[in-house]
Amino acid sequence: MKMQTFTQTFTVRQDECDLRNEMTAAAYLRRAQQLAIDHCNAVDLTDEVYARTGTAFLMAKATVQLLHPVCVGQTLTATTIPTMPRRAACNRLTVFLDEEGQEAAVYDSRWVLVDVNSRRILRQPPEEMHFPFVQPEGRQLPFDLPRLALEGEGETIRAAYSLCDCNGHINNTRYADLLCDALPCAALENARIASLTINYHSEVPYGQNFSLAAAEGENGYWYLCGQKEGRRCIEAGIRLAPLSGREDRS
Repeated sequence: MKMQTFTQTFTVRQDECDLRNEMTAAAYLRRAQQLAIDHCNAVDLTDEVYARTGTAFLMAKATVQLLHPVCVGQTLTATTIPTMPRRAACNRLTVFLDEEGQEAAVYDSRWVLVDVNSRRILRQPPEEMHFPFVQPEGRQLPFDLPRLALEGEGETIRAAYSLCDCNGHINNTRYADLLCDALPCAALENARIASLTINYHSEVPYGQNFSLAAAEGENGYWYLCGQKEGRRCIEAGIRLAPLSGREDRS
């Protein structure tokens, strides 16, 4: 049986951290995605296989819980755990352990396999695409995302060069940066991001625009919604946690 999990250890870089030198939610998403790519390459589920079968995995949902701050220079050990595909949909959990072996963050995601030409979700993987992952579903994080009323359309964002990937649309991890940046600066002066949940509804191709608006709820919750041509393209929920007394910037 080919490796069912995949583990890497890394040191948190400066460019992965925020103004407090703490690893960002977006950085966790990028680390988790690269770990998944490395895992697939290690079991021969490579770019060549996707190209030959005319398929690609697209993100449907993602959520990350930041359990305690991790700062630049610290070492994390990440383990990614995929499960057996259900039709052409896959779950993948990634756990980040700190230097003491405690969970620093946990990331969960849902992926769907699509035909790159029709952009339709496949019911089953192509016969020649042999999935090596056979683990049953295990630990899962909640993807709850309460909607709130929005006032106005929010800011307009263009799918610019640095946001897009080889699929020709905004990379799923780049949305995490855009969503966190959509919060008012005052909201983060004395709080940090404790969790981020994203539902990806439709792609925003390179060069096109979408609007992004945010609404504040209770207990540190913010709802965000991106719309393109009057339809939701992305939704998210961010929960903030207060800083400790010595970190308070007020």
